[in-house]
Amino acid sequence: MTAVVEEPVRQLVDDLAGLPPGHPSSWDLEELRTGIPALFEISNRLASLQMEALASYDARGGAQVDGHRTTGDWLKKTTRVCDAGSRVHTARDLRDHLPATADALHAGAISPDHVRVVRRGLRMLGEEFSVIESTVVDFARSHTAKELRAFLDRVIQQYTPERSEDEAEVKREKRKLFLSQSLDGWWHVNGLLDPATGEIVRTALEAYSQPVSASDRRSDPTRRADALAEIAERAMQTEDRPTGFGQLTVVATAEQLDTGLGVQWPSGSLMSRTDFRGLSCGAAVRYVAGLPTDDPVRWQPLAVGFARRYATSAQRTALVARDGGGCVHPGCTVPGWRCVAHHIRPWDQGGPTDLPNLVLLCRYHHRSVHRGRLRIRWTDGHATTGPP
Repeated sequence: MTAVVEEPVRQLVDDLAGLPPGHPSSWDLEELRTGIPALFEISNRLASLQMEALASYDARGGAQVDGHRTTGDWLKKTTRVCDAGSRVHTARDLRDHLPATADALHAGAISPDHVRVVRRGLRMLGEEFSVIESTVVDFARSHTAKELRAFLDRVIQQYTPERSEDEAEVKREKRKLFLSQSLDGWWHVNGLLDPATGEIVRTALEAYSQPVSASDRRSDPTRRADALAEIAERAMQTEDRPTGFGQLTVVATAEQLDTGLGVQWPSGSLMSRTDFRGLSCGAAVRYVAGLPTDDPVRWQPLAVGFARRYATSAQRTALVARDGGGCVHPGCTVPGWRCVAHHIRPWDQGGPTDLPNLVLLCRYHHRSVHRGRLRIRWTDGHATTGPP
């Protein structure tokens, strides 16, 4: 460490003594406004003191003297922290390679979060990082750790563009997406996206997850989940998709097609009647019906990909003009290009894909209709929705 403050422990004690008396819950607003930043600064300085003490113990071989293999082993056993090894490496880096960072942490000007970002730059550039450390730390003094990371990426990109691109490609290979189904049929989505893909997904989800009306009470996470489903449905419905792309095959008997009961998703979980009727309006679904047997060889196609099962581009254009530009639910603001062409008489019950049998509904109100919460009404030749 390059900066040494005399009696740092005493100084921390004095600073703590300078805080308002009593428990923080008893402080008034002015005391909280000054006391909270002071506590964070003291916390940063205390973190620096921890690193200095750990670096000193490590340099003196304290762990080996005390019968431990490494300083990390000793720290984990004595303090029960799970990231003991990382803390030891941080202490060493601050001592040996990051003097400006150590000084800023010692002064309480930056936090351990900032230090983690700075160490990332050290790992990328090695000893060359010393050239830009002061610039990075000066930025850290007045910005968040997240902002610092973006700044550090820009600096490294300018300093070593080839190395920065190589690291970006290596990190991009870590992208992944997991889909897993629970026993009750619900799906869990988890993954890691590279920055470009993440921005594309975020932008698309934001566009599709806005409240559809003032009465839309769905939470933000719920609207994002619905937006993801809507985006996928639209991708499956597009007319220029490759042959065989995004076609969902549902196997059902004639009786199941008629009642909507007992139909299963391809994964094997039971499909609700609401989902079954909703898919019939527009999703790229192929229905296969046959004999009630467990032998898949005996299943024969009854109806495969009806040519006019979902509205054509010309029909959608006419629906937008007829239905006022979008979803017919009163007050809904979802435009026509995001709506489903809903079959008033279900397609699988003989309802034709003709304009008199079609009406535009956003995904949210479309599902409400299929759940029986809304019904289509005609008033003066115009479609709308209302209570059942």
